[in-house]
Amino acid sequence: MNPNSLHPRQPSASQFARHQIIDRQNGGIVVSTFTYPSEWQARSQIVWNMQHTNVPAQVFATAFNPNGVEAFEFFPMQDFYWIEGDLTGVPIGQNAHGLVRMPPRPAPDALANLVIPNFRGDRQNLRVTGVQREENLWGIFNDPPPQQGEGLRARVEYDERGRDIEEEFYGVYDWVPVSGSVLNWGFGRLFSFRAERGQLEARRQTFWQIAGSLRPNPQWKQLYDQVIEKLMSGVRLRDQDIRGMLGAQIRQGEANLHYNDELIAERSVRVAESVERQRQINNALSQDTFTRQQAFGYDLRNQTPFEDPSSAAGNYHVMEGNYQYVWTDNQGGFHHTNDPTDNPNLNRPGHWVPATPVTPNR
Repeated sequence: MNPNSLHPRQPSASQFARHQIIDRQNGGIVVSTFTYPSEWQARSQIVWNMQHTNVPAQVFATAFNPNGVEAFEFFPMQDFYWIEGDLTGVPIGQNAHGLVRMPPRPAPDALANLVIPNFRGDRQNLRVTGVQREENLWGIFNDPPPQQGEGLRARVEYDERGRDIEEEFYGVYDWVPVSGSVLNWGFGRLFSFRAERGQLEARRQTFWQIAGSLRPNPQWKQLYDQVIEKLMSGVRLRDQDIRGMLGAQIRQGEANLHYNDELIAERSVRVAESVERQRQINNALSQDTFTRQQAFGYDLRNQTPFEDPSSAAGNYHVMEGNYQYVWTDNQGGFHHTNDPTDNPNLNRPGHWVPATPVTPNR
């Protein structure tokens, strides 16, 4: 079945711009491109971790309306593994080499109770209102069908800064038996789009245009596969190794790809520095609930979350922008300013203390 018949893409009044997802840690090679409404903004990031030998890179990208709540997000793969009779001692839910140890779950349960909370678990009054199959979802990206799996759609609702938000999550669920006792499973092609309650349908055509516009760069995919192959074989990659692989990919594709400007301009790769920087970050992380993926989402939307001692549910106070001074009275009141002399204790009732920003711990 043609996915276009499920999600027709008619001409839109919006003009579309193109965003390039660039791997700046590896010479500025383009990972993929997508289009989005030109009046919106788009941001992306690649995070490499060479200790995650199975999934060494995660790709984040979003396009959002800076004057509203509408947003589209591409998420990194969510990969899990299970070994019957596993005696390695890795706790359930802990990451091991890029995969999270987790017994397999039915696809709707996994999407609703594992994947969505990982990205939206900090939202107030979060509720999954329904999960259903989405036929031929992989066809939108010109992918082959999963070996064993299905496409899914989940509808989510939550409150954000006094607004009721509706969001839909999509992903392709797949499970691959590695051996008689080992199973790899998870979600790929994860993305979501959201709008204020009652406005999602009006934006649906635009959202599907964004999803269908994703164009991967085969050069980067080949580089990624080579990195995994070497990591899985136990080879300790050095920066010159990756530069060499990257150089081969660049030479192979320069004649027929449209990414030459970025590739040529940024060939001075700084892989060693970036990998070491990422390693230090990873080593400093603990197992708290506020993830780097959630933090990146806030950063993309130019928001800063703060601890809210008044919230019995542990919800954050989310502030637009990045103010230098943020105060709280620990009773639900917050005051932000860039004026160092603007102390609310001088002119407001209550006892005000500096608010604590939430920082990612894993």
